[in-house]
Amino acid sequence: MKRYMTFRKETRMLTIRIASVLMASTSCGSLAFAASPSVENVHKHIASHGGKIRPSGAMETIQVSGSRTKAVHSQAATVNVLSGAELRQLHLESPKDIAAFVPGVTAVNVTSGSTPIFSIRGVGLDDYSGTNMGGIGIYLDGVFSPYPEFYSGQMLDVQSVAVEKGPQGFDYGRSTTGGSMNVESVKPDNKFGGYVDWGYGSYNTNTGKFAVNVPITDHIFNRMSFSYTKGDGWQHDVHTNRLYGAQDILAIRNITKFEVDDRSSLLLNLHYTRNRGTPSSPQDMGADSLWGTRTGTIGLGSTARANAVNVGNSDVRRKEDGGGVSVTYDRDFSFGQFVSTTGIDFYRRDIMDNYDGEALHVGDDHWQDQAISQTHDMHLHTTIAQRLHLTVGVYESYDKIKGTYTNYKDLDFFSGLDPFAAGPATFAQHFDQQNVSTGAYVNTVTNIVKNLDFIASGRFSYDERGYRGGTVDINGSVVGAGRNISYIDENHTYERYTGRVGLRYRIRPGTFVYGTISDGYKAGSYFSAATTTPQALGYVRPENLIAYEVGVKGSLLHDKLQLEGSLFDYEYHNRQTLMLVEMPNTLAATLGSLPRARTRGGELSGTWHDAIIPNLDLNASFAYLDAKLVDTVTGVRGLSLYEPLSGGSALPFSPRFSWDAVARYKINLDRYMLSLQASYSWKDNMLVGLSDPNAKTSKISSLGLRMTFGPKTEKWSASVYVDNLTDNAGDTYSYTGNDGSRIQYIQNPRWVGCELHYKL
Repeated sequence: MKRYMTFRKETRMLTIRIASVLMASTSCGSLAFAASPSVENVHKHIASHGGKIRPSGAMETIQVSGSRTKAVHSQAATVNVLSGAELRQLHLESPKDIAAFVPGVTAVNVTSGSTPIFSIRGVGLDDYSGTNMGGIGIYLDGVFSPYPEFYSGQMLDVQSVAVEKGPQGFDYGRSTTGGSMNVESVKPDNKFGGYVDWGYGSYNTNTGKFAVNVPITDHIFNRMSFSYTKGDGWQHDVHTNRLYGAQDILAIRNITKFEVDDRSSLLLNLHYTRNRGTPSSPQDMGADSLWGTRTGTIGLGSTARANAVNVGNSDVRRKEDGGGVSVTYDRDFSFGQFVSTTGIDFYRRDIMDNYDGEALHVGDDHWQDQAISQTHDMHLHTTIAQRLHLTVGVYESYDKIKGTYTNYKDLDFFSGLDPFAAGPATFAQHFDQQNVSTGAYVNTVTNIVKNLDFIASGRFSYDERGYRGGTVDINGSVVGAGRNISYIDENHTYERYTGRVGLRYRIRPGTFVYGTISDGYKAGSYFSAATTTPQALGYVRPENLIAYEVGVKGSLLHDKLQLEGSLFDYEYHNRQTLMLVEMPNTLAATLGSLPRARTRGGELSGTWHDAIIPNLDLNASFAYLDAKLVDTVTGVRGLSLYEPLSGGSALPFSPRFSWDAVARYKINLDRYMLSLQASYSWKDNMLVGLSDPNAKTSKISSLGLRMTFGPKTEKWSASVYVDNLTDNAGDTYSYTGNDGSRIQYIQNPRWVGCELHYKL
């Protein structure tokens, strides 16, 4: 802690010195674009150019148009962008949904819907407990979100979502191994406007949205956005007829922009979200055959409908509230641009989850936690002599999460079948976790000779994680009522230097090739779930990843065809992953490390405007992953794996193949326009846990159709749509329960709806 306090003081002094120099400067002007700007600056230029960015110089070509990024040539890395218009057209309502249309990205809910976890190219988060942070950095309006619950709500009034792949942390934010996802809201401007949306869909689902932009003065602008979704559940209990998976989600955001002068501005962002929906429930198809009971007594049986669940008398419920404030200050100078973003977010949740998918309380969970996160990032982009493009910055964050995760095991039913079953058993994990992360980073792009740039980046990271807590035996079924089964009170610190080098070569205007070597790092972690074995709780070492990538970005046919492709090879060390282990009289998951793993693959995406025939746009992407364990693993902290892992075993969240395609055709009808859209996404089956024979998903696919009609002025529009037209019912997440049976979550069913959109 003393070392951290010393480093933090030094970082603050550096921050003050940088800010003082910038504030004292009287230079004026603007920076067109550094050679490797952060995605947040791409978003700013998108907004200021009406959604399109055209080439402004020989060095830089950044073009974002229509509904998808055609090319982000300023970065020697793979970056996929979805605009707000495309999110609406594809009916993508949450960050988790975008994984269907971004190559190499997966996202699943591992509980009732409050813990979405992401992976990019197989790198991400394998843990279902709420205290872990993934290898993917999620940023909401430039503010880092450390825990999954912070980004589990709706996306509203979104300008764009950008997914950067590979190790990050060299030109903004926190160090991550797999990449980052940046969700940017529409920012206020000096014109009155906005929109009002209403939608109605399957299962009596109503959605209302609006955004209003109001110029308060010549230099103060305000934009308020609102979203509310209310709908019945799509799951049906076979005994009680109660519905599960219901939606009741409210989100509000207010952004005020203050133009301090012609060179600087300040954004004040206030936001709140609330979720009172009914949690969805997994299915257990084999519990009755396992215990020899009549079909439907405990589970469902193999012939149950896709929307059938058997929850029993479990008090399944959800109460979540979150909100926060952020301030972003940016200032343009003749030599560059300075950006500072500070945010504070809070989140509280109380969820009763039928995690076992059975009518009995064999593994029900009660999630109660409160989290607070404070982050600050400041950086300067500058260009020196038109050859050296430099980014320097510092990042600092503090977050704390405190709560109780309770696991209920009503074992009375099994007393005659299982000698371990001795009545109800309740285990509660009480914990208090605090994390500090600080970093200083620099990124340079140097023009060596004509059309050839050399990229060099570096970062120093300091992370400190403290954990205090353990599992309490509430009923005394193991060690005595109210006594601790396990307890940890410890603190770990870690320092790490990471870097990136690469080359970028412009073949012709609009076409680049690049190659990079990057070093990524993710801090250590603790597993925070109720467990009957002390060894299941313990510190998991930091993970490291070395990424090799080559790629090409091209613009052809007079910018009508945009292509982006890459090949990559990842060397993974100490990958943090969920594993199924054997404990006394039961099975349970815990978090452990894989000494060595390797992931190789490739991606290809493209956009073709006016393809083949006028007014037809085609978007498509394809991804291939080959992710394998290198070393054999038989145990975790003295616990034996349920199934040993041998070298060559596949890694979780790494579908071998995945692809998506969108076709959109516009028909001119005098003063009106009719738009027809077809979309399809497909992901191969994949593991979602290790040493668990049941932790494997099915192939997931979804076909969607949409028709939109409205005047060419776009004053209003009316749409009808259907998602998952073929009503596929693949299992999106599965695992082995405490009693050894298979538990699975099912993808959402066919969804039909209509939407009305009106511009103010």
